[in-house]
Amino acid sequence: MTAENPAWAKLGGRPGLCLDCRYAKINQTRRGTAYLRCLRSAWDVRLVRYPRLPVTDCVGFGGVNRADDLR
Repeated sequence: MTAENPAWAKLGGRPGLCLDCRYAKINQTRRGTAYLRCLRSAWDVRLVRYPRLPVTDCVGFGGVNRADDLR
């Protein structure tokens, strides 16, 4: 997936659009299980908090080049 955060590889599935979305957050448990959370779902009721992967269509997609976010 991405070398930026190795937790992406622990999701167990391809994230689809979430890989490039500014609202996607990877949470990891102490046991090493990783799951994806949509931060935009906190204020946008059209979205689910923990989307089923892979996400191929999303009304709240906030595309971003992750390298741009780090500046």
